[in-house]
Amino acid sequence: MNRLVGTFALEAKVVWRYGVVAIAAVLAVLWTGLLLALPSQGAQVLVPYLLFLDTAGFGALFAVALLMFERVEGTDAARAVTPVSPGEAALVRVGTLTLPVVAMAVPMVVVTAPAGRLWGALGYAVTGVALTSVLLVAVCLGLGALTRTFQGALLAAAPAIAPLVAVPVLHLSGAVQSPLLWAVPTTAGAELISRGLTGQAGLPEGPAWWAAVLYAVGCAVALCWWAARRTTVTGEGTVLRGGRGTGEGVPIADRGPRRRFARRSARVRPRPVGPGRVLHPVVSLARYELAGARRDPLLLAVALAPLPLALALRWACPALVEYLRSTHGFDLAPHAPAVFGALVLLHVPVMVGAVVALRVTEDADDRALLVLRVTPLSLTAYFGFRVGTALLLTLTGLAIAVPVSGLGPAMSSDLVVAVVLAALFAPLVVLTAVAFASNKVEALVVVKGAAAVSVLVPVLVWVLPGLWWSPLLLLPPAWALLTLPGSPGAAVPAAAVLLGGLVSAGAVALVLVRRTRARLLG
Repeated sequence: MNRLVGTFALEAKVVWRYGVVAIAAVLAVLWTGLLLALPSQGAQVLVPYLLFLDTAGFGALFAVALLMFERVEGTDAARAVTPVSPGEAALVRVGTLTLPVVAMAVPMVVVTAPAGRLWGALGYAVTGVALTSVLLVAVCLGLGALTRTFQGALLAAAPAIAPLVAVPVLHLSGAVQSPLLWAVPTTAGAELISRGLTGQAGLPEGPAWWAAVLYAVGCAVALCWWAARRTTVTGEGTVLRGGRGTGEGVPIADRGPRRRFARRSARVRPRPVGPGRVLHPVVSLARYELAGARRDPLLLAVALAPLPLALALRWACPALVEYLRSTHGFDLAPHAPAVFGALVLLHVPVMVGAVVALRVTEDADDRALLVLRVTPLSLTAYFGFRVGTALLLTLTGLAIAVPVSGLGPAMSSDLVVAVVLAALFAPLVVLTAVAFASNKVEALVVVKGAAAVSVLVPVLVWVLPGLWWSPLLLLPPAWALLTLPGSPGAAVPAAAVLLGGLVSAGAVALVLVRRTRARLLG
């Protein structure tokens, strides 16, 4: 028992040190403030989805990031000489990442609970959030243990996480009602959240309901056991390998990634392409990235993701508007520009910027950036390539998603300005991660913050009265919203908005570049 307490204390320090607790507290304050700013009817409709889709899944990706970072640092190898097994450490990690989720959910439930049902709402909703969190963290942890890289873990986890998230959302919305939905264990967690916040019991009822809850709990226990077993197998196969007389070592599991990144760095050397011609290092890096897309296809998947996202929104949004109007009496149509800004205009840049930022951080963790110092490819050229990639993919994604989604306004110069300014958000996400994150975990904290900005800024621009929204212009993404129909800045000429957005993005980028240079030189 003492070793488990010590492991929990150490895990809590790690979570605190790398900013996981801090970003959880920030998100709790932001989401609670957003729910208070919305009309009570709209807040009660939104909060079950917010708790399930964002809060309950908060710890899942952090579990994978911590696992991968441990491999790079050799923590899993060091644990082999302690009484704590990798399986016990995995179970402690599930519990440690669930506690911030519960703490985030409490204030959100308090401000939206029905009158006279505060304790019942807290009991049901917080239990549902905790149950869902355990399920998602265990799945990501187990699948992450079977992969070598963070991006590989994301690709492996996506097919498993998709039904665990999509099926309960269909149940919450009432779009599909079938006993088969309860075969997905997270449906019980979503139903617990809904019962606590609405006070209405869904289906099934009576003994069938308790059987569904017990089934979900059993699945959570089984997945935790499976994740512990997968982590134990990986940990038992880890040995130390170090240089003679250095006293240092790295896990043998890291040999593949380190060699891969060494090969990558070697391949960016200029190569003759003809008589008297030499291939530029950036061009060599681009060719290598394109050739390696089949082996590491996450960036390619994100480049293609805007199309299915836009098609899903085109199909789901009209049905959602009608559902909210008929069931809850809430008309979403007047808020269409805010929905477009959050789900398309700023979501695509965050999605692309997050993947590129995590790629950069993974290169840093695997010491690839150190190798670049002795190659013709400079660090400035490397970061410029990554930032340019994020910008290009974002512009392409928005060019596809904006017209296909059916949520955007008609084609005009105002819409072009909005797309251009929104695309600048992706490079800023990459630069922020480079400037403030020193590992995968901290990079994920940055990504979480950027995702919160992409959702909160469109809502606050439309919700805040008068000029109370004007301080948001310090955030470059806010400028992209000012040319949308119905926005507070719709009367401002598009040219002025474009100039203001470029100046704002340039100023923020300059600050981030200066901080990055200071970190690299230091």
